[in-house]
Amino acid sequence: MSLVDLLTACFGGGGGSAPVADRQAPYLSADQASQMPLDLFLERSIESAPSTLQQKDAFADILQKHLEGGVSTAHVVQVVQNTLERLANNKTEVATAQWACQVLGIAAQLPGSEGAGASGYRPPQMPGNSYAQVAGSNNDGWQTQQPKHRPPQHRVDDADIYIRSYFFPSEESFRALINFIGSAKSSLDICVFNITDNEVTRAIGEAKERGVDVRIITDDEQLKCQGNDVERMRDQYGIPFKTDSDPSKFMHSKFAIIDKRAVWSGSYNWTVSARRSNNESAICTNDPTTAQSYSEEFEKLWTEF
Repeated sequence: MSLVDLLTACFGGGGGSAPVADRQAPYLSADQASQMPLDLFLERSIESAPSTLQQKDAFADILQKHLEGGVSTAHVVQVVQNTLERLANNKTEVATAQWACQVLGIAAQLPGSEGAGASGYRPPQMPGNSYAQVAGSNNDGWQTQQPKHRPPQHRVDDADIYIRSYFFPSEESFRALINFIGSAKSSLDICVFNITDNEVTRAIGEAKERGVDVRIITDDEQLKCQGNDVERMRDQYGIPFKTDSDPSKFMHSKFAIIDKRAVWSGSYNWTVSARRSNNESAICTNDPTTAQSYSEEFEKLWTEF
């Protein structure tokens, strides 16, 4: 069963009537819920049962759209667990909520579920084809070239490889970036010209707080700009960073690697203007050779700076 199926079931997959709640639950309309970011949607829709179940089809559709943004299984389960613990009336209910969420997390990681797989983060709705096919090539193009660029030790099942493109301004593309950051389990290496978007900063900080090894490389001049969050992340979360320390040139790269397995890269700066105003683009892939190349470039710059 997929993560979508598991969570949709929790939001009213059954056909029964809504249960009677012991507490006064605030009403939440589907129209209101559809305007909320994922975390707030999860919290408010759980708080607002039974009205959520009374509109179960609409709420299930909203949840489905959020999950199609490539959300981290662990993140969803954690938000749900925190909300249930907060609403629990006694220790038994707290324990029940904790175990129920553990069951969700374990089930979502079983083979065949959307939360499973060694490749880490996977964008939504990726066809089960090779990197080359997804990129739109044919037998005269990428596919014949792939063996030259993929060392034998990095061979994986083509069905597990994806590449996905994103364009800005777009809140959907931005949510994909947040979900990408949120899916990091062991490491998050960021090499970005400028970071001023507070929501991005919060996602990076949350990764650090859940035990992910986070490092940042950025431009020395941008570090001095108003609204830059890199030094704040060092002070607040203990995240180390390095700069090029050369005013005669820019550290103009814009990429990130999670768990040394998946890469986000493109023109997109992690700023509010790039998110809401600029025409920007980015790709995300877990192609092993690409991930290795970006990891090597990050390590080279980290050593150099």
